[in-house]
Amino acid sequence: MFTIPEQEKKLLDERVTTSRSLGSDNSLVLHGGGNTSVKLKVRSLTSRDVSALFVKGSGSDLATVNIEDFTAVNLDNLNEARVLANMTDEDMSSFIKGCMLDTSQSFPSVEIFIHAFVNSKFVDHSHADFIVALTNTELDEASISNVFEEKVLVIPYVQPGFRLARTFLETISKKDISNFAGIILRNHGLVTWGNTARESYEMHIKLVNQAKKFVESKWAGIPTTKFEKEKENVFLEFLPRLRGMLSKQNKKILTWDNSDEAVGFSLSTEAKRFANLGPATPDMLIRMKKNYLYSEDLSKLQDEINSFAEEYKSDFEKYVAAGRTMHDPFPSVIVIKGYGLVTAASSKREADIVRDEAIHSFRVASAAAAISENKFITDAECFDMEYWPFQEAKLTRKKKGALEGYIGLVTGAASGIGKITFSRFVEEGMVGVGGDIDQKISEVSRELGPSAFGVKFDISSEDSVRQAYREIVKQFGGIDVVFNNAGFLKPSPLEDTSLDDLRKHVNINSIGTFLVTKEAFLIMKKQGIGGSFIFNITKNVTNPGEGMMSYGTSKAFAAQLSRYVALEGGKYGIRSNVINPDKIFRESKIWEGGVLENRAKAKGISPDEYKKGNLLHVEVLPEHVANIVIQLIRDNVFGATTGTMIPIDGGIK
Repeated sequence: MFTIPEQEKKLLDERVTTSRSLGSDNSLVLHGGGNTSVKLKVRSLTSRDVSALFVKGSGSDLATVNIEDFTAVNLDNLNEARVLANMTDEDMSSFIKGCMLDTSQSFPSVEIFIHAFVNSKFVDHSHADFIVALTNTELDEASISNVFEEKVLVIPYVQPGFRLARTFLETISKKDISNFAGIILRNHGLVTWGNTARESYEMHIKLVNQAKKFVESKWAGIPTTKFEKEKENVFLEFLPRLRGMLSKQNKKILTWDNSDEAVGFSLSTEAKRFANLGPATPDMLIRMKKNYLYSEDLSKLQDEINSFAEEYKSDFEKYVAAGRTMHDPFPSVIVIKGYGLVTAASSKREADIVRDEAIHSFRVASAAAAISENKFITDAECFDMEYWPFQEAKLTRKKKGALEGYIGLVTGAASGIGKITFSRFVEEGMVGVGGDIDQKISEVSRELGPSAFGVKFDISSEDSVRQAYREIVKQFGGIDVVFNNAGFLKPSPLEDTSLDDLRKHVNINSIGTFLVTKEAFLIMKKQGIGGSFIFNITKNVTNPGEGMMSYGTSKAFAAQLSRYVALEGGKYGIRSNVINPDKIFRESKIWEGGVLENRAKAKGISPDEYKKGNLLHVEVLPEHVANIVIQLIRDNVFGATTGTMIPIDGGIK
């Protein structure tokens, strides 16, 4: 452990400020890319002064970085690596961990040695688009250097890590680095330094702007084209099929970009030409792969995807050492002529990141082509980088939920069982879609975070249901799970039940459930990757309660519907099961307005006794129901179960 003297802490604050400025420009860094550092004196527990390098921790985002996101490393110990000619990945990991002053901090950026080897207080490193556009070409080092008014060093591509650091050190050892304004790493980015945070940052921006001026003198940007709106219905009909094609090995979430730039690129001759070129920078390979898929015809996509996967498998066997586990072989990026861009990943956040990386890669490739011939690293180097353990760690650092890749809808999600289950979907890694007629669903969704998506719709309206699913498909590509939970309850004796009340029960509990189920069933069939329906029927079908005729009979329709889904969906891997909870009171709207009190009074007991009136004498909670729903979704638990009913009632007396 250590403490930072106040004067040194001010320098770290300055580092945070300029780092955020660097990170706020996505033409410089994207989604955790880039890194910055500062060298400080800290005080050890034994009151000894220690030279420390504070470098951005791996996984932190420069745009939002804070002091605690910088990892402190013993600089003197780190510099001992200067004498080493080689270092394995395992040794490098152990060595860096041994240099950390606080092992509870995040593992530092793998570029840490570059930051250590530059003898300046502050160092900035980015993967700026305009710098990379210059270097992803056939231009030689002298031609690249001539772009800049200041003197810069250009280093050939070497895989990041200790090999790059060694090459970097050898280069600067032969030159007086004080004579240079920055170092350009081919196919990788830019490094600048300074005695103040502002000096390093401003030189960084100055060099990037000079590169930008040169590039823009030769490149007008990607031509933009408005998406033909009349094509939207065709593509939304196709999107679930595409999701199924890409999800044969792992379920995927899709992001569809039909922006003017994405569509313009898809219509350009470059779109097909750049498909096997490689992304903007090697660090993007872990998400994008080297190649993307270009298609001109939706009807040919299935064969094209299969061919892409087979070629990837062949390259994997050619370039990756035996014993390694192959990544998902299907394309992460698909450019479809006239439709724009579709990206696929195991979560919505990752699919969006891949989309952003793809757009920047298209810009870089297009700009590079306007300057000279495009040139990226070799296929062997691409696979070395994609399967580099430090790269793979980017995707494993965040613990994945057990159901990541699934898209699940909960109806009646603004309160009660639905709200709790909606939150459990998100906790398990799913894209949780909460549907409700109550506007409150938007607030509930925001509280659950970016993996939650709230949709306000009326399940008893066919148009409303179809529009809801249209939006779900547009946002994520399809649907895997439907929890039919929304319902209406107005208790009354048979002789006091009005036709209007009966119709409302039927419209919501019967017809509404049918509409939600039918539309999802059609999407699941298109996907061809199975699916799961769970129906909240309650105990009134198997154990009818007095005064619950309208409710119970309307729920009986839904129970029978579930059985037909099981019968007709089995051949498609679509499962359908029923849960029968009883007396769920917490946050439940159906017990409001005195319903609980009246039911208890009719039984001659207190409300609390009514709540626990079961064999176990426990209150049945929404969490009990939500946990059963989650287990029903899991293929390794209930993957061989369909057409069944599960009571969640504490044991009916």
